[in-house]
Amino acid sequence: MKRIIYSLFFLLVSSSILSASDAFHQYIAQYKQIAIQEMHRAGIPASITLAQGLLESNAGRSTLAQKANNHFGIKCGGKQWNGKTYYRKDDDYKRGKLVKSCFRKYKNSQTSYLDHSDFLTYNSKRYGFLFQLSSTDYKKWAKGLKKAGYATSKTYDRKLIKLIEEYKLYQYDTNFPSSSYPNQPIVKKEVAYIYINDVKMVYAQEGDTPISIAERLNTSSNRIVSYNEQITAKSQSLKKETPVFIQKKRKRFRGKKKYHTVQQEETLYDIAQLYGLRLDQLYKKNKIPLGKEAATGERINLRGKAKKSPRFRTNPSNNTSIQKTNSSITPPETGTILQEDTYQNSTPNSQSTIYHTVIKGETLWRISKKYDITVEKIMSQNNLQSTTIRTGMTLRIK
Repeated sequence: MKRIIYSLFFLLVSSSILSASDAFHQYIAQYKQIAIQEMHRAGIPASITLAQGLLESNAGRSTLAQKANNHFGIKCGGKQWNGKTYYRKDDDYKRGKLVKSCFRKYKNSQTSYLDHSDFLTYNSKRYGFLFQLSSTDYKKWAKGLKKAGYATSKTYDRKLIKLIEEYKLYQYDTNFPSSSYPNQPIVKKEVAYIYINDVKMVYAQEGDTPISIAERLNTSSNRIVSYNEQITAKSQSLKKETPVFIQKKRKRFRGKKKYHTVQQEETLYDIAQLYGLRLDQLYKKNKIPLGKEAATGERINLRGKAKKSPRFRTNPSNNTSIQKTNSSITPPETGTILQEDTYQNSTPNSQSTIYHTVIKGETLWRISKKYDITVEKIMSQNNLQSTTIRTGMTLRIK
């Protein structure tokens, strides 16, 4: 009888040890695809994301992961977070006494992965330098996260590197994302607002109308129509990626930039949307009659009043094939991302050729989705040996 009891006890202990050992492998199998997809969306190595998830959540078994679906130990961050919260003691002290820290709470673990990417991307002052590193150099990324103070551990980088090498997580840094996650539903990302000139906005999705956007964001469709001068009806069908302001735009630009040089075929409305400015104020400040458009190359005042009117466009040319691409600048006074249009002119003898100039934070995966083309095709056309691309690089798309 005793032998049977000892045998059962040994089996239970062995099973427990085996479970603990297998937990890391199971975690990797469960989340590797979303880590790969986020690598191509945001530019963070999949190996780093997985290693941080393993370390911060103890392979999904930590209290924070179980109770709040928080796999990366991301705290509320004051005004940076307006979602649900979860409190537990960590490393915050008040008057020498350990107090409960505020952590972000997510609907599910996949949302935690999405927010992890955005957390590193949007905190550009702290983590921006990481995105200049190669997406396959996990050692520099690990050291960079420690340098930026992601965690208080003095050996944080070594812990990440050890996990990456022990579980061969580096193999995922050159993979392409699958169409779906194994045994996991594809989750819709929670609303991530963009702030232009300190004004909240979003980009329209395929088939959107002011009504559908208002329902999704719990706001008023009438306000959306009133805040966006060329959106004139609540049922108006919007093109994908149309900028849609959710708050009233401002009278002047709050960044340091004073002027905008008009690009070919660019309208005053384009400029108003670009800088989060009211269209009527842009006309008024620059002494432009309503309905007129400034000529290409003219300077438009963004902050003050113009001394004289600019030259007006007389015969807009529609013969030049223009490919619009997105680039971004960070207004020093607001610290938020501002989308700005740049123009790549196609050569006269190859009107069907399309080029794209890489902007900061962009990845091949994001570019491929924009033009409905595969990552492999872009790499082949541009003789790329890896998915690593640099800001300012010009890629042939078609």
